[in-house]
Amino acid sequence: MKSQHPIFDTHAHYHDSRFASPDTGLPQVNELLNTLFTTEISHIINVGTDIPHSKSAIALAEQYPDMYAVVGMYPGSCPLPFDEGQMEDIIAQFAEMLDHEKVVGLGEIGFDFHYDDVPHDIQKLWFDRQMRLAKEKQVPVVIHDREAHGAVMDMIAAHPDVRGVLHSYSGSAEMARQLCDRGWMISLSGVVTFKNARQTVEVAQTVPLQHLLIETDAPYLTPHPHRGKTNHSGYLVHTAARIAEIRGISEEEVRDITRENALRFFGIKKRPTFR
Repeated sequence: MKSQHPIFDTHAHYHDSRFASPDTGLPQVNELLNTLFTTEISHIINVGTDIPHSKSAIALAEQYPDMYAVVGMYPGSCPLPFDEGQMEDIIAQFAEMLDHEKVVGLGEIGFDFHYDDVPHDIQKLWFDRQMRLAKEKQVPVVIHDREAHGAVMDMIAAHPDVRGVLHSYSGSAEMARQLCDRGWMISLSGVVTFKNARQTVEVAQTVPLQHLLIETDAPYLTPHPHRGKTNHSGYLVHTAARIAEIRGISEEEVRDITRENALRFFGIKKRPTFR
């Protein structure tokens, strides 16, 4: 039975190969999604990380009326060695994908300074080029920021006409305030349920509700009490419940506010069920 307060999962990777593994203990991905969409979940945004995964994200979104896709080049996926001609060819492919009716943004793009797979200067070239594409196509961006808060803020400042969301936000409450002042969104994941997540809890306490989104990052970042299992959108109930506890409001309010925020931010029209 469909929940009266369904949840919008703004960031997942259902095309990820982990969902095809029998070791997860989960049903096949289509069976899982059919169950999720008929119970707790209103919408899911499937997020690409390169050309093949972006195409897969779109293909899966085409199968479900309430699944959408975001396409882009993840910082750890940037091709090496850097070739400007190759980059422009890939950007042209992303530009074409952004015209698809089920594609609602560009991402996940950004910086990842935790790993050394791709030099920072090459990540910067790709990040900057994709921010320019977002401005050209007038679409929001989905930002990956790992141990690169200052560099991310510098890139955002360099592109004042672009708006987006920092997914699975890991920065400070002050940085979140600055982003919200610029019109950006903050998305919280299952990390907010972790016992050692003091900074994320502070963000959940203080971020303006009209700038808040929630996500799974499935199959990653599984919330407590299911840590160690493969994450999926059904576990987003725990993230919503924890934010409600932190804010001192009802879980239904968190679900409804973040769902309406996501519909508005990504420009998705409400289906009759949610009017």
